[in-house]
Amino acid sequence: MMTTASTSHFPDRDKLSVVTAAMAIAMLSGHFVHLPAWQITLRLPGFVLPLRVGMPGVMALLIAALTAAGVDWILGDHPALGSRATLPHWLLPALTGWVLEVLLQRLPEGVAWWSVLFGGIGLWFLVMLAEYIVVDGEDLRYPLAATGLTALGFLLFFLLAVAVRASGLRLFFTAPALGLAAGTVALRAFNLQLHGRWRPVEAVFILAIATQLAAAVHYLPLPLAAYGLILTAATYAATVYIGNLLEEEPPSQAAVEPLVVLALLLLLLPLAW
Repeated sequence: MMTTASTSHFPDRDKLSVVTAAMAIAMLSGHFVHLPAWQITLRLPGFVLPLRVGMPGVMALLIAALTAAGVDWILGDHPALGSRATLPHWLLPALTGWVLEVLLQRLPEGVAWWSVLFGGIGLWFLVMLAEYIVVDGEDLRYPLAATGLTALGFLLFFLLAVAVRASGLRLFFTAPALGLAAGTVALRAFNLQLHGRWRPVEAVFILAIATQLAAAVHYLPLPLAAYGLILTAATYAATVYIGNLLEEEPPSQAAVEPLVVLALLLLLLPLAW
């Protein structure tokens, strides 16, 4: 039984290859296909907000949607899925595709661009394997896959924070985007830690923390890496602390791990300057 549980659940190679190839084609299309942007003026009480909707933003959303559809198709034949929805497994793969596309849009074409593309596709491939594994909570590889997915979520949040900071977007767009990403990562982290249970209220709390912190440091003259590290460290510490409380650890004990990790991450702050 132990051997079967640890070796039997792997995604269909043909499906995984098709979805991976579709992802690569979509990202290449977003880089080489250029369409004129649309200018939209949003009139709200008290101010007018001009919005510029271009190919980069549209492609990032389309790639996230394509990823979610691919996940649903690949996980549909998992023997342990049963009648459960695949929605929890959409979150991190879709976020991976979105962040990867945002990063590619910020890089000039060259060795770095192609390295990020191929490295990102490889990372997305590993995310899909891990998501397939965690469908079955009895799989012997579940703890390793769940830990890897959680770590990846915060890495993606860091990369997104750096990319958003580099883009020079206004606070009106930056804070909600980072808050939404933090809430998504926290929601999936709680879901993995609690073996499938949803904790949306706690995820919204993390979203609010990340949004407020992003707004607080927006106008500070921080380097890109330092900006991303501050946001990631705070978001990670808050998520781990709340996750430990959800597992009914005493508050003093629940705070040990996040405080240690927060201190270690902040010690890296001088290196990011």
